[in-house]
Amino acid sequence: MKTGFYLLYLPYLVGAVLILWWGPRVVLGACIASLVGSYFGSHLDFLGIILLALAEGLKVYLGWWFWKYLKVYRRKLYRVGPLFYFWIMVFVVPNFIGSYLVMAVLTLGGVFSHEKFVSDYLQMALADTFMTLVLSLPLFIFLSHWMTQKGWTLWEKSPFSLDHSR
Repeated sequence: MKTGFYLLYLPYLVGAVLILWWGPRVVLGACIASLVGSYFGSHLDFLGIILLALAEGLKVYLGWWFWKYLKVYRRKLYRVGPLFYFWIMVFVVPNFIGSYLVMAVLTLGGVFSHEKFVSDYLQMALADTFMTLVLSLPLFIFLSHWMTQKGWTLWEKSPFSLDHSR
């Protein structure tokens, strides 16, 4: 495996936050970033690189889908309970679904062993989940209110606003 392989994680970690601010148009950017990272960072063939980019894009899109269609965006996220629910539904669940597909592509591409698929999948999914807790969630928390005030998000009001009127 090439040393640049770990760049593959960046499209999901950043894309998962950007899609919440700017909507589904971010999926294309995450796919392109994953294509570039996969090309330079893995030993996959052309089809494997395309499938890996689509799997990473799906991870990002699923976060948006849960955000939008489960109406997570309507919750006030300044309290711990709703924030935890948000993290689980928008970052953790999409990550575990998408990581399975990513691991399948990498295993079929010969990057990982078939015998250790489950342990490698769990390791990848848990590592990405931890990284969302350390990078993506704080990025979202600390910048959302400011970006909304500047008009740089799709929202009228930040989910971290303490204003109780809707």
